[in-house]
Amino acid sequence: MSNQLDIRLVAGCMTGTSLDGLDAALVVISGHGLEMKTKYVGMVSAPLDSLRDELRHFASGGAAEPIRFMRASRRLGELHAEVVEQLCKQEGCGQLDFVVAHGQTIWHAPDNREASGNAGMSWQLFDPWPIVRRLKVPTCYDLRQADLVAGGQGAPITPLSDWVMYRGPRDLVVNLGGICNVTYWTDLKEPRRSIRGADIGPCNLLLDGLVSRLFPPHQFDADGRFSTGAKPDESMIGTIGRMVSERIDRVRSHGREQFDDAWFDELIRVTGAKLRPREVLAAAVVEIVNRIAAVSRTMRPDRVILAGGGARNPTLVNEMKARISETDKVVLSDEVGIPIDAREAMGFAVLGALSQDGVPITLPQVTGATAPGRAGAWAYP
Repeated sequence: MSNQLDIRLVAGCMTGTSLDGLDAALVVISGHGLEMKTKYVGMVSAPLDSLRDELRHFASGGAAEPIRFMRASRRLGELHAEVVEQLCKQEGCGQLDFVVAHGQTIWHAPDNREASGNAGMSWQLFDPWPIVRRLKVPTCYDLRQADLVAGGQGAPITPLSDWVMYRGPRDLVVNLGGICNVTYWTDLKEPRRSIRGADIGPCNLLLDGLVSRLFPPHQFDADGRFSTGAKPDESMIGTIGRMVSERIDRVRSHGREQFDDAWFDELIRVTGAKLRPREVLAAAVVEIVNRIAAVSRTMRPDRVILAGGGARNPTLVNEMKARISETDKVVLSDEVGIPIDAREAMGFAVLGALSQDGVPITLPQVTGATAPGRAGAWAYP
């Protein structure tokens, strides 16, 4: 544990919508509240292995006996404990101050308000106790519920952590994860008033869904090998854009729930994807970039910072640079000291620190919540 009250050593953990693995990032946090600063130390990533198929089954609405959910939750907690322990050994650090974990989103239903209090719901499957027992460290988790019960969407919850980590005068931070979400701000002196953020549509969820169906046994477009050089036509881009819009235009936060197997089956049918798989995948890339470019044109940021797994896709990044007029505006998160793959895990370390400091982690103008208060549940040794 850190010796100075103003310095905290935190491990942040993230498993995202793409189900592509667990990322754990070690972060030094100095200061408190919105004045805190972060320093990236290192990270470890691990595959979900057989757990991936089980979590995907749950997240697709698949039926299961309660014991299967319990086993998956415990195994996910055990995997977190193993990876965080590996991270600490790798970096030669002492005792952590705490661990923060997102858990795996099994179902996100912010607009299903049948429960008492007219509040939406979301389920982040996670058992913190393997971490607490193995590492003897407090663990913060379940960070969305405070926002949901206050009438919010529970997402996106990273805008404040983006501001803490990047904090340029006029940044647009773009997370190219399973869902693409953006954060931007206009006034460094009034962050709680000026910060905006939104889910704008599927990213890797769309691309990986197409790749797994059109280029088996591949699960994602590694290095853009399947989409590079393909020439989609405008009608194909328009069809994908229309089908995406039909699923997201009436909801503020997005997830796997909107893009199920039946949706992909229909997408493949109407685009003729099996006849022109590379062209359809390239069209999906353009559809993603179109949405991001529209935000950039509106905000006119000084920098567009790309993070998340999609920032490893050269087709996606190159298309982004081609669509934004001043290409030197587009930078990878790596270039500003936060590795592309670490942004979300680091962000959850920050959210846990804000929770410990009693600072609400979400914003009414982003999620729609009314006075959400302190977020997160804590488990202690």
